[in-house]
Amino acid sequence: MALIALALAGCGRTESYRYKRTLAVNTPDGIKRGSSVAEAMFYQVSFPERGTMHKLRGEALYLDLGPGERPLIALLTRQLPKGGAGRHWTRDAGPETRWMSRVYDQTPSQDFMEDVPRIARMLGPRQITPADLPDLVTFADVNDPKSVIEVDPNDLKATLGPNITWHEITLESTDEAITKGIKTKLPWIPAHYDRMLDGDRYHDKTTTANTLSTADFDQSGDLEKGKNRPAWVDVLVGIIRIAMRL
Repeated sequence: MALIALALAGCGRTESYRYKRTLAVNTPDGIKRGSSVAEAMFYQVSFPERGTMHKLRGEALYLDLGPGERPLIALLTRQLPKGGAGRHWTRDAGPETRWMSRVYDQTPSQDFMEDVPRIARMLGPRQITPADLPDLVTFADVNDPKSVIEVDPNDLKATLGPNITWHEITLESTDEAITKGIKTKLPWIPAHYDRMLDGDRYHDKTTTANTLSTADFDQSGDLEKGKNRPAWVDVLVGIIRIAMRL
């Protein structure tokens, strides 16, 4: 309890914003469109050292391209190399805050914690390019996580079929509800909690299935063993991890 009290005493300002990604793709059956809303949260801490922590809430965007077609899935994260994707995306905190300011034609401030609440007020979609997206993947078999395939954002045809092309991509700050439902489309997610997609516990190979985990698809909190735990617990865990590195 003393550790918890000490950790909470080190927690300061908290800011967050929600962002919505919308993908629209040309298919033989017309335009297929899908959206997903996630939230990026930032915490200032002063114990054991001064800094800023972050946490994502949300899930991957799953776009069904129709019967017999592979889905297009935009992950929450950026870890894969193909096509230069994600140049403005972080590994675990959503889009870069400074870039989000520029998307809305705003000059970033010196303190990004000042930018976060400003971004939260900037509603409305903005067009972005394929290279601005986080990692894209599909599956040869959506019921088999090991069959994951990286998708080149600049060449959808290579993995999704010769008639699949981009129609429009937008990103926006929003006040809409955080999206849920990815586990109904990828029902293997709960069984792979805390594992890579190939079933291994650790990332020790260069394959796509051993690089990605369920955290790239789902950070809703539903998979966590401490279900329904308050946000301060996540902050405490992060603080303890920082302390262990000192």
